[in-house]
Amino acid sequence: MHFIGKHIHRVVRPLLIIMCCVFLHSVSTFAASDNTSAWLLDSAEPLAKLSGTLQESLQNAKQLNALESSSIRLAPQTSHWLIIDLFQLPDNKNYVVYLGEPNLTWAKFYLLDESYQATDDQRLASLESLSNVRPHWLIEHSQGHRWALVNFEHDRSLTLEVGVVTAKAFEINLHQIILSYGAILGVLILCMFVCAVYFFVSQQPKYLVLNAYFVLVCIGFLIDNGLINYLVNGFDWEAKWPVNEFALCFASYFLYHFLAIYTYKPRFKKAWQAMMVCLLSAAVLSSLLPQFNRQWLFIVSCIVFLSFAAAVFLRLMQRKNSRTHLRCFMLLTIVTQVLSLFIWNGFGIGYHGVHNTILLITSLAICSVLLLKDRQQISAFSYSMLHDADTKLPNKQFLLAQMVKKVSQKQHFSVLLFKPHVLSNARSTFGFEQANICINERLSILNTQLQTMNALKLEIQASRSAWLAHVDDSTFGCLVIGELELSHIEQFACLIHGVFEEGLTHEDINLVDSVDIGVAYYPMHGNTAKQILQCAIQAMTEKRLQGERWRMFDSESARLSEQRLSIAAALKMAIDENQLSLHFQPQICLKTGKVVGCEALLRWHHPVFGAVSPDVFIPIAESAGVINQLTEWVVENGIQWQAKFCKLIPDHVISINISAKDLLNKELPVLLITILNEQKVRAESVMLELTESATLEESKKIKATLDDYRLIGLKLAIDDFGTGYSSLAYLSQLGFDEVKIDKQFVLNLPFSVNDQSICRATCDIAATLGAQVVAEGIEEEQSLAMLQSYGCQFGQGYYFSKPLCADDYLAWISDVQKVEISLDATANLID
Repeated sequence: MHFIGKHIHRVVRPLLIIMCCVFLHSVSTFAASDNTSAWLLDSAEPLAKLSGTLQESLQNAKQLNALESSSIRLAPQTSHWLIIDLFQLPDNKNYVVYLGEPNLTWAKFYLLDESYQATDDQRLASLESLSNVRPHWLIEHSQGHRWALVNFEHDRSLTLEVGVVTAKAFEINLHQIILSYGAILGVLILCMFVCAVYFFVSQQPKYLVLNAYFVLVCIGFLIDNGLINYLVNGFDWEAKWPVNEFALCFASYFLYHFLAIYTYKPRFKKAWQAMMVCLLSAAVLSSLLPQFNRQWLFIVSCIVFLSFAAAVFLRLMQRKNSRTHLRCFMLLTIVTQVLSLFIWNGFGIGYHGVHNTILLITSLAICSVLLLKDRQQISAFSYSMLHDADTKLPNKQFLLAQMVKKVSQKQHFSVLLFKPHVLSNARSTFGFEQANICINERLSILNTQLQTMNALKLEIQASRSAWLAHVDDSTFGCLVIGELELSHIEQFACLIHGVFEEGLTHEDINLVDSVDIGVAYYPMHGNTAKQILQCAIQAMTEKRLQGERWRMFDSESARLSEQRLSIAAALKMAIDENQLSLHFQPQICLKTGKVVGCEALLRWHHPVFGAVSPDVFIPIAESAGVINQLTEWVVENGIQWQAKFCKLIPDHVISINISAKDLLNKELPVLLITILNEQKVRAESVMLELTESATLEESKKIKATLDDYRLIGLKLAIDDFGTGYSSLAYLSQLGFDEVKIDKQFVLNLPFSVNDQSICRATCDIAATLGAQVVAEGIEEEQSLAMLQSYGCQFGQGYYFSKPLCADDYLAWISDVQKVEISLDATANLID
């Protein structure tokens, strides 16, 4: 803002100098020499009477210097005579008598001989086509004329410039005047163009109104200087009053919006609106009712406008913001234009040249303010693009720009990013605004402490300097200059943790949470600024080991992360292109040795990655948001195969795994009902398996959801029992049909007393809850015998069969059913 103020000062100073020069010129005009060869006579006598008593009348006339321009003050509706003694003018030259006002009510030129007889009453013009701009008459040498008389009058008071100059000098002067008029018209047209561009770009009506204001100012200028008749016939001086009134009305409307008067107190805002209505009414009256005294109506309108403008100026001086200087300058500029119109048109004081100069300068000033305002807005927009609105810190783009500079200079640096998790908790607890206040306090402390460290000062502002940058919603960062030193990074990490250890406090509520810190180093971890920043983000998001304060970017972790992204992308394609397959592992009744069902296991063989384990792609599917589509594919294909399995074993039960995220999928129950009906499969022949951790994770909604599945008729099993942390009371409330013992407790069962205790207790608990027990991972007879002794009903594992593809499983079922088999006989059918 100080920069803009300096530019405004540079504009105002030359304007004041120019106006002083004009004033001194005017004073010098009044101080002209007393050499008299012309007289000004206030008289309404006709020429016939005046010529008879001319010598006597000159004694009462005002003496003028004919060869120098003279300023005279005309009374309204009073006839005046300008009398020039041609014998006192230098010989051998042609002269021009001129009047500096094109809008006189009456102007007539006469030539008299020595006997005071009119020799020619015709107007003799040097440049007749331009007589409307500056009325003038030619006096030719050696024509026997003694006196030249000009009779003129005007309806209002007026300051008029009159004089006699050589014809050549007058022609040069007139051409200069025409050029100056062209320059003023060019500036006014430029102002109209600028306003039109602003309107079409911003679609704000205030610029259209300002454009209309300049159009009216241009019309007023043409009328003032006698140029309007060259463009439009029928316009006279009286047309100037409604033009000025409408211009005043448009100026007040523009200022109402440009100065943001609508944001002022309601009383003042309504007063300004009332003023605009009054000005518009005065403009309409001035246009439609010429019997009104238009001059005094305009004078009152100007006084009202200037009074309100003065009040607004005082209020602007009380406001201190970035736009005050431009608004004040715009107000003063328009007030200067209105004041010039008020003095010149209202009271006829001043000269055309002064008024036109003011018009030229103020019009350029208005355009300059618009351009400065536009530049200020661009500057504010650029600032907002490079800074965070809440913390006022440099943003990610600013930080990247600083990093690009360091990379171009080949200077080593480290990017340290940190994410205080307490910020998200504070926003939900304190509210967004109060959370920003609290985090800004912490960041201000950290910013101050970074001054003593080897951190890069990102920018210097008038109020403060910044060492920190706001990278995204909850992530901040700084640059550590120099070679990588782990001890130095550790100091930064300790400083950050120390600042946030106190947490955020508001109204006796204190929130404390962890801070994730990630570090990447140039040039070790990348060759570009974006690569380094991305590496720092990856390091920050990685899980820290116990006791670690921060994480350095690790290329192996990044490779695994990239691989996970590739798998996630490929998994979406695998579902669409049917790259997946189902394998089925039989479940055997441990008492009878009969096949009672199977567990559907998902398999994926990718053309590039090869066989991808479910332990790898299932978590990726959950994080990538495709787990629902994956489960729906398994359900559709699994029930289709179940229809074929039931033809061989009518009581066959298929177990299908669903994840925690599938529980919240409202479309899954609908899909199950649809597929069961289409395949004509009984609902009770389908068992849905949920992990114990999944039921715990969705404890609030799980019971209602499971009840929906029970209404369909499906059976429910809890998988991997003993690996979670559910209470027995909670499991009893959910009421599962089946409990599966995880294979980690079965594989080493003969040799682990703890595993034996867990399996025995699980069987007892399941019996108490009224649920059946399935043991996974049976691979030897000793484990089988022990499970039978515990009361386990069903088992699956490599002791019976490995997971088989659908066709092999159908063949396996057929082979098993051909013979009467005992449990021992079934045990020998291992693949």
